[in-house]
Amino acid sequence: MRKFTLLFATLAWCSISFGQVLNTGKSAPVKEGQAPPSETQSKPIIKGSGDVFWSTTFGWRDASNPQGWSLPAGWSIVDEADLGNFWKWSEPDDSLGGCCSKTQTAPSHFVSRADGYILVPADPYNNRDGITVTSEMNTHITTPPIDCSSKSSVVVKFNQYFRLCCNETFQLLCQVTNDGGVHWATYDCRFGVGANNVTPNRYLSVEFNISDVAANLPNVQIRFYMKGPRYYYWMIDDLSLSEAYSNNLSLEDYWADANVGAVDPVGNINYWPLSQIGMTDVNGLKVGQYKFRGAILNMGTEDQNDQKLNLQILRNGEEIVNKNSPALALWTLERDTLAIVDPFLATDYGDYQFKYTAVGDVPDEVPKNNTAVVNFTVDDTLYHRPDFTSESSSNGGGWVGGNNAGDMVGVGYDITANCEINSIYARIAGVTATANPQFQFTLYKDMGADGYVEVIVSDLVDATQDMVWTWQNLPVIKDGETEFLTPGFYIACVRMWGTADGDADGINGLSVGWDKDTKWTGQYSFLWRNTAATWWSIDKLNQIGIVLNATGGPTKAPVTFNVDMTRHIASGEFKPATDHVDVTGLASTWSGTAVMTDPDGDGIYTVTVDGLPVSGTLNYKYRINGTPEAYPLTGNPYRTYTVRYWNIVNNTYNGGVTAGVDGTSLVSSFSVFPNPTKGAFTVEVSNPVASDLIITLTDIQGQVVYQNKVEKVINHQETIENQLSKGLYFLSVNNGKEVKVQKVIVQ
Repeated sequence: MRKFTLLFATLAWCSISFGQVLNTGKSAPVKEGQAPPSETQSKPIIKGSGDVFWSTTFGWRDASNPQGWSLPAGWSIVDEADLGNFWKWSEPDDSLGGCCSKTQTAPSHFVSRADGYILVPADPYNNRDGITVTSEMNTHITTPPIDCSSKSSVVVKFNQYFRLCCNETFQLLCQVTNDGGVHWATYDCRFGVGANNVTPNRYLSVEFNISDVAANLPNVQIRFYMKGPRYYYWMIDDLSLSEAYSNNLSLEDYWADANVGAVDPVGNINYWPLSQIGMTDVNGLKVGQYKFRGAILNMGTEDQNDQKLNLQILRNGEEIVNKNSPALALWTLERDTLAIVDPFLATDYGDYQFKYTAVGDVPDEVPKNNTAVVNFTVDDTLYHRPDFTSESSSNGGGWVGGNNAGDMVGVGYDITANCEINSIYARIAGVTATANPQFQFTLYKDMGADGYVEVIVSDLVDATQDMVWTWQNLPVIKDGETEFLTPGFYIACVRMWGTADGDADGINGLSVGWDKDTKWTGQYSFLWRNTAATWWSIDKLNQIGIVLNATGGPTKAPVTFNVDMTRHIASGEFKPATDHVDVTGLASTWSGTAVMTDPDGDGIYTVTVDGLPVSGTLNYKYRINGTPEAYPLTGNPYRTYTVRYWNIVNNTYNGGVTAGVDGTSLVSSFSVFPNPTKGAFTVEVSNPVASDLIITLTDIQGQVVYQNKVEKVINHQETIENQLSKGLYFLSVNNGKEVKVQKVIVQ
C-alpha cells in the first residue's frame, strides 16, 4: 500500500513559460477592505466514543481585575521574546486596533464568543502609543494538566481565525506534552495558508487526533504557540478534548485540477465559456478537462480496509457522474491521497457541482467532515477565474513599492480558441473620494520575447462612492482588429489612478474585490508596479474577468426559493394553519408573486418560479399575509440574486429577526449524524450561552416518538437509539425562544 504524509504547502507557480522574468511580489501589511460561562468539566462519560470530557469557552471575564479578565489557575502564558507581546483575553466585540486590523472582532463561527476568546493581536502590539515597530511574535499559552488516563483515544478540537503578513516564515502551532513540557508533539494550525490570507473556511474549525501522545496518560497539556508574525492576529475559542470515534474519516483537502493546455493543471475556474474548452492540446489532452484528488485521514480508532474517494458530478442539480477511486487501507491516524482515475470534460452549458466524499466499508460516525463541494459554470460569454463573493479587497498598496497612480492588478486567462472580446469587468470594493480616483480596464497579452503588450482598453472612468461593492462592466474600445483574440496567455487588469497632496506619484485611489476561497494554482495573479515599470506575480486572486462576444447558452431558468420560517413559527408571528407566506419581485426585474408551501412540515417554505432571465439581477422580498418583511434594513430594500442556470435560493424570513425572539441565534450549531441512518443516530447541539433544551423527534404524522429535556448546557451530545421504522422523521431543538428542525431519514 502506498502511504505518505500529506504536506500542506503554499501555492506553487504554474510552469507556463513567459516571455519575461517575473518577480514574486513582496506583500506588505494592508488595511483590509470591509467585506460586505467559563471553563467547564463535562459530566461523567455515559456512552461511547466521541464524548467531550474537558472543555473551556475562555469565559475569563473578571470585573474586579483592572484589565477586565483573570487567567484561571493552572494556565500559563509566556512571551519568549520578553517584549510584552502575550496571548491575551478579549471581549467579543472589542476591535483590535493597530494599523491594519482596526475593525476586526471575534468571528461569528466562535460558538461561545459571547463570553470572550483568546488571541495574539500582533498588529496592535507593534503599533502602540503612536510608535510602530516590527517585532516578531514569540508567545505561547498552555492549559493546566488534563487527566486522560481513562481515555483510550483523545481528539483536541478548537475554532480559530488568523491573518498573517507578509512573506515571513511564521508558525501557528498546537503542541501537546505529557511530561510537563520536556517533550512536545507539534501540529500545524496554519495548514500552509499563504501571507495576507485569512483562514480558509475548511480550517476555521480544527481537529487533531492526539491519541498517540495523550491517550491513557494523566498529565496532558495543550499549548498554542505563535512564532514569527509581525502583523495581524491569531484567535482561538471553543477548546475541547473528546474521545475519538471508532470510525471517522476526514477529507482533509481536495483538488479539481483543470487543464488549459499547460504543463501543469491550474485549479478551478469558476466560469468558463464553452467555446474555450474541448479542443485537443499539444499534450493530446482535452482543454477544460478536470482531474480529481482528495486527501483522506483516518481520524478514528479503528483501522479502515476499504477507503475510497467518491466523486458525484451534478449538472443543473441532476447527477451525471458517480465514480469511486481505487480502494486502499488506512490504519488509524494514517492519511493518503486518492485520485479518480477517469477525467471529466463538460460538453454543454450548465452549472456543475463536484461533490467529494470520503467513504469506507463501515458507516462513518462523523460524516460532516467527509465532504466538500466545488462549483463551476460553463456558459457562453463569461470567463471568470474567481468566484463572485468578496472575502476582502486589495490594490497595489498590498505590496512593497505599490500604491502609486497607474498601478494595475490583474488575473491571467488562457485563450485557447479564436474569439472576440466585448468587455472586461471587475468588482470595485473601495473608493477614496479625496484621491479623485479613476480606473480603466486593460487587456495584456504575453508576446514571448517582447514581454506583455497592451492589446485593448476601456474608457477611463471616474470612481464614485456608489460603485463600492458593485460590479463594473466596461466595453472595450473596438477598432475592428484588436478585439479579435488569438490563442495565447492574457492578463485582464484594472489600472488605478488617484492623486495625493505632496506625492508626485499619486496613489491607487480605489480597491478591487479579492476572492480568498477559490482553490487555484499557478501564475495567474499579477501586479504592475507603475513606478518601477515591472510586473510581479502575487498571491491575491482579484475579482476580474472578461466577457466574450458569443451566444448559445440558455436565456431563461427556474429559481427555487426556500425561506426558513421556524423562528417566526416559534414566536407565534406565523401560524402555519392560518397564515401564508409568498415571495414577490420588484417590477423592473420580476413582476410576479408566488405562494410558498411547506409540504414536509419542517418550517422551510418553498416554491419554484420558472422562466426567469439568466444573468439578470432579481430583486425580491418575502411576505406574510401580504405584508413584506423589513429586510434588508439598509441599502436596496429588496433582496438581490443573480440568476444562473440552476438556482436554489435559501433565506431566513426577515433575516431571522422577530418581535418575540432575540435576533441573535441561541442555537449556533445543530447537527445530526449519521443521516440517513439505519436506526441509531447522534444529535449534537452548541449554544453561545448555557440554555435549557427540549429535543423532540416526531414522525411524518406529527406523533412524538422521542423527547428529552436537558438543563443549562453549552455543548450537548446524545445518541437516540429507539427502534424506529423506516421513513422520514423531524428532529427539533427548542430552547424556549428558538426552534431548529432537521429531517432524519431512517433506511
